[in-house]
Amino acid sequence: MIGAGGREHALAWKLAQSPTLDTLYAAPGNPGIAAHATIAGVDAADHARVVGFARAHDIGLVVIGPEAPLVDGLADALRAAGVPVFGPSAAAARLEGSKGFTKDLCRRAGIPTAGYVRVSSREEADAALAGTFGLPVVIKADGLAAGKGVTVAFTRDEAVAALDALFAEPGGEAVIEEFLDGEEASLFVLTDGTDLAVFGSAQDHKRVGEADTGANTGGMGAYSPARVLTPELERRAVEEIVRPTIDAMRAEGTPFVGVLYAGLMLTATGPKLIEYNARFGDPETQVLMLRFEGDLAATMLATATGRLGDLPAPAFSDDPALTVVVAARGYPGTPVPGGAVRGIDAAEATGAVVFQAGTRRDGDALVAAGGRVLAVTARGASVAAAQAAAYAGVDALDYADGFHRRDIGWREVAREAAK
Repeated sequence: MIGAGGREHALAWKLAQSPTLDTLYAAPGNPGIAAHATIAGVDAADHARVVGFARAHDIGLVVIGPEAPLVDGLADALRAAGVPVFGPSAAAARLEGSKGFTKDLCRRAGIPTAGYVRVSSREEADAALAGTFGLPVVIKADGLAAGKGVTVAFTRDEAVAALDALFAEPGGEAVIEEFLDGEEASLFVLTDGTDLAVFGSAQDHKRVGEADTGANTGGMGAYSPARVLTPELERRAVEEIVRPTIDAMRAEGTPFVGVLYAGLMLTATGPKLIEYNARFGDPETQVLMLRFEGDLAATMLATATGRLGDLPAPAFSDDPALTVVVAARGYPGTPVPGGAVRGIDAAEATGAVVFQAGTRRDGDALVAAGGRVLAVTARGASVAAAQAAAYAGVDALDYADGFHRRDIGWREVAREAAK
């Protein structure tokens, strides 16, 4: 397994439970992942070394967690060496690596999404801002931005500031989009390039502040399932958005293999695509893994080898799961590094599962080494119960330099209370 974040800790935690798994290696891993996997000293950017490790250790499946190695073509190098890979080729990973590529594909395939203009200069951006869309308007960096390259500008000054940042250096490219009104949800679909299987839904909380205020982040928490994505809306999203995408990618000679993560806006006229990710989300993976009841290794291997259609539909617990991200003070700006992280055992004694993201060992101590440090995750009979269980775990932690939102899941908790 390639990766070092909270997403990869959750995947390692679940893979380690697979009865079909023999040995799990992780590169580069983190202290939490080390509890479930043997850490391999291999740099994912060195494709030759990854391939050499896979051959030397007779690896039967490589799972690529983050987006950067996918966009960089690591899956291609492994497949060329005959190693099965859960994750798309570089050409297919453009669905995440280029917002403009995805919008153009949507236009060709008739997939519902926001109106847009691709711009590659400040002059083009200013013209689009002045004459194409009103306010609010959405401005996105075209390439990878770790989940934070999006600005929803409600004023012209906010739009100008976003464009200033995007075009501060030569070579900037952006997509300027129509603002879509509605509630967001995330849908995860496994595909071997032909067949597909829905792999759960979730609702992320991107803003750093409570009540969804403040700066955009990589995600401050999530819950699953996203009940606002009703069975009928999910069916429409699959048939109108995801399946046409998979079919178009295959028809164009770049089949998508792995998990396709569709960020959806549930508008008054139905679901529309906000964006695709070419890998599992973080922190959505944490809640999906707590609910998934199958053999993750076998499911991923079938996906990687074109046998997804031979498996039954993925099974999930009816109980919701909720995760709360504990971040280092200063995130998403400059996080405070090196703070001692204690109390994980106490948090897990409450029944929660603590997934480590930005952590490292400093002697015998566990310390913060990133913006998002931990994801405290729990299940319950309702979202409100899962929320209470997750916060009981958070409250048992001892991390003086950390902070977190206290309202993860607030929309669904309010809907439950209103019933």
